[in-house]
Amino acid sequence: MCQEKWDPNLVTPITVRSAAGAPGAVTSARMPRVTAVLGALASVAFAALIVVAGYSATVVLLAGAVALLVVVLALGWGSILDLPARRGTGLVIALVGLAGAALAVRATVMTRPLAPFAALLAAAVLAAFVRELTRRQGRPRLVESVAGTLSGEALAVLGGGWVLLPGTRLSLAALVVAAAAVAGARVAALLPVPGRLAGWVCLGAGTAVGAGTGAALDRAGAVPLLALAIVVSAAVAALDRLLSGLAGRHSVPAVLSAGAAPVLAVGTVAYAMARLVA
Repeated sequence: MCQEKWDPNLVTPITVRSAAGAPGAVTSARMPRVTAVLGALASVAFAALIVVAGYSATVVLLAGAVALLVVVLALGWGSILDLPARRGTGLVIALVGLAGAALAVRATVMTRPLAPFAALLAAAVLAAFVRELTRRQGRPRLVESVAGTLSGEALAVLGGGWVLLPGTRLSLAALVVAAAAVAGARVAALLPVPGRLAGWVCLGAGTAVGAGTGAALDRAGAVPLLALAIVVSAAVAALDRLLSGLAGRHSVPAVLSAGAAPVLAVGTVAYAMARLVA
């Protein structure tokens, strides 16, 4: 490994070779790749957990799976965005997300299931500002902290849509197709393609996996399920591109949080699309 050491008497740097040699540089270069692989595998595992919980035919168990993902998101979201006061941010995200999962259980018997979530989002905004008011030591990077907290709260609340998805006309097929599209798009993000094509590759792979799964489960509803797979894959591809540019932390909570974020994000997206096309 090479390091540049500046001599105050010279204009140009002096290159000093470290005794560690090249292996250290190779390890440092591979670290983002390892993080991306682990994050994608975490997304696949979380999507599979949602499917298993969905097939349990118990709404409470499905809500419990969503709540678990919310906690995982909260533990590492501050590290992903490099936010100040990460513990407080994580606590607020967890409380809002857990409230959303519990609210989703009650919303399954409502005529307008998404209506209560508007009030929850409003409360989440207030909670983010109250959290900032309780910070000490001058509240540095205030705007960044508020924006990061609000984005994490939004992702946590969106996860509640998974609980509502089996109640649509597409039933469990919609849940399985959405989970399959998430897994396909996340794995495709690992392919060594140019950055300008990465999002399209994720979209195509997620759509193909989701559409194939839908055709196998319900041929009569193949077209609505295809539309669902396209929208879910697009959401995952967009969020993946966003997080890939922000992932500067390689801790385990950050990796798991990056894996949970796309799964939670598409919950309400998939529910809204299922209601729209079926």
